[in-house]
Amino acid sequence: MRKRTSVFLALGAIAACHLLAAEVSSAADEPPEMQSPEDRWIPSIAIISGVVWAEQTASSDTVLVQGMSNPMPPCAANDTRPECRDLMTPAPADGNDRAVAPFVGGTFELMAPALPIPLRPRLFVSGEMLAAFASERDVALRGNTGCIRGPAVDAPCAVDHDPMDNSFGQDSLNGLGTRTTAQIGNYMFGVNVGAAFPAQIGKRQLRIKPSFGWFNYQVEAKGKLVQGYCDPINRCVDRINNQGMLLPGFLRDFTYSATAKKRFNGIGPGLDVELDTGRFGPIGSSIFIGGRAFYFFGNKKISFAGSESVDDRFGMDTATTDFEVEVDPWMFRAHLGIRFQWLGFQK
Repeated sequence: MRKRTSVFLALGAIAACHLLAAEVSSAADEPPEMQSPEDRWIPSIAIISGVVWAEQTASSDTVLVQGMSNPMPPCAANDTRPECRDLMTPAPADGNDRAVAPFVGGTFELMAPALPIPLRPRLFVSGEMLAAFASERDVALRGNTGCIRGPAVDAPCAVDHDPMDNSFGQDSLNGLGTRTTAQIGNYMFGVNVGAAFPAQIGKRQLRIKPSFGWFNYQVEAKGKLVQGYCDPINRCVDRINNQGMLLPGFLRDFTYSATAKKRFNGIGPGLDVELDTGRFGPIGSSIFIGGRAFYFFGNKKISFAGSESVDDRFGMDTATTDFEVEVDPWMFRAHLGIRFQWLGFQK
């Protein structure tokens, strides 16, 4: 909720800045050619907000390895023989999702004097630092990775089960599954170079700004597994029968998680359209809207694993789950913002 509120506040602040710029423009009486002098370098800062999005896929696969002290005969993963039933591993899971991350941030730009060629373009270079407000997305999900519990509605976790309640078996366990998530990191960075082509729109100057840039962002991947095995198979927890006798049950609970982070680097084209809105002394203001497309090179996979070893009545066993998240090579972005330029004092 706080992240969403921050995004709305940032967007509201930019909208308010746009209105302020319009008011400054209506009060400015400088001729339009004074808003962006062609013969000088123009540094500027901008407040920007927008959204990035990209496709992503994920998978998980679990292997249960029996220890040497395990009295049961050798069993392969998901072996359906009765004697191996207690050692069955979860089926592999895979999926895909679209990551969407709103962002706000700041940019610094330096625009060169106009080139003495047709259209009078101006070269520029800019750098940006953005704060993203992405949610954690379930990319690959199988089952439910909550606590292990019985089949009854609103049943408590198995560890809190009341022996006076009905018992339950391995086939009816709830809360088992695997989950692989991905989340775009909090900070993104970029550098862009391009050319600004001016055009006059009434008393205002419009600039069309194609560019080419580098972009860097981080993805945090998480994986979790919850799996249970019972002995005997039909009684996972202790049960007190009607005669007051305790019928012991046993639950092996494999619950573990893992996480990994990785930064990605991409390059690609962009296009902004910027309109001067006014000038107040040496400060000029403009509003802009644009988009980017980035291609990310190199290894786009995040591979990591989680495991747990136990030594109980089943034997000495280790469960290991290999998780993997892969980001799409393409990311897209749309943004808008307001820029404040240092135009210098009029002569």
